[in-house]
Amino acid sequence: MELRHLKYFLSVAEELHFGRAANNLNIAQPALSQQIKQLENELGFLLFNRTNQKVALTEAGSVFRNRANHILELLNEAVEESQQVARGELGQIKLGFAGMVTFDLLPLVLHAYREKFPNVTVNLRHLPTSEQVVALNSKEIDIGILILPIDDESLSYEILRIESFVMALPKSHPLANEASIDLTSLVNEKFIMPARSAGSGFYDSIINTCFNAGFSPKTSQEAQELQTIIALVASGMGISMVPSSFQTLKTDSVAYIPIQNGPANFKTAMAWNKHNVSPILHSFIEVMKEMGSDGV
Repeated sequence: MELRHLKYFLSVAEELHFGRAANNLNIAQPALSQQIKQLENELGFLLFNRTNQKVALTEAGSVFRNRANHILELLNEAVEESQQVARGELGQIKLGFAGMVTFDLLPLVLHAYREKFPNVTVNLRHLPTSEQVVALNSKEIDIGILILPIDDESLSYEILRIESFVMALPKSHPLANEASIDLTSLVNEKFIMPARSAGSGFYDSIINTCFNAGFSPKTSQEAQELQTIIALVASGMGISMVPSSFQTLKTDSVAYIPIQNGPANFKTAMAWNKHNVSPILHSFIEVMKEMGSDGV
């Protein structure tokens, strides 16, 4: 039995007329009659009662029609779902993200992606950049939103955003009302630093920016989480250099002041394994590229 036999049978069962069914199927009536006879011989029972006046389903034929319809419906659903998966429109994607994108970039990313691909489940994992690199290589995640630089030849990446740093100061700090800050005026300040273990890109960018200004920051505290850094600044424990996007973490106790001639060198990117050929991954990448072209 072949799929065409079911289609031929269902057409005759709907029309109850071999001539009209043959016309709908674009085949000759004798050929259609022969195909139905072959199907009946294979099944071992009659599907139709035939007279000169009419064609009617037998009781067994009626049962077979219902089941055959269900089979074709399941087949059509399987084809449609498979096509959606092949187009990257159905399934799941495992997304890793660095903590510092939680408050602004991540919500934008998720909204833009779900608008275009509502039938894809996004499984989220909060991981620092170093752990995302490992997870991408082990395929524990499909794509990561992380902080550059990364050094791994098996990964590709696309920059999503390049930012300047600003200084986060307690509102009580003497420089809190300045329009901008010269970094050299902060030589003797106590810095609250991100823990390097949570991601070397953020930490190293701060060190390099201060080094280019002629000094090494004096570290008073290290913190793993962004909220902790801002909370420590608010409590007067020190100051911190943060990406300009951190200003979304508004608090009455912290002032964000631009750095004079501060370089735009803090880069957030999406990264993926070059050998991952998942259609869902590549549909996600395309959405992110569109976001980047619109200005994330």
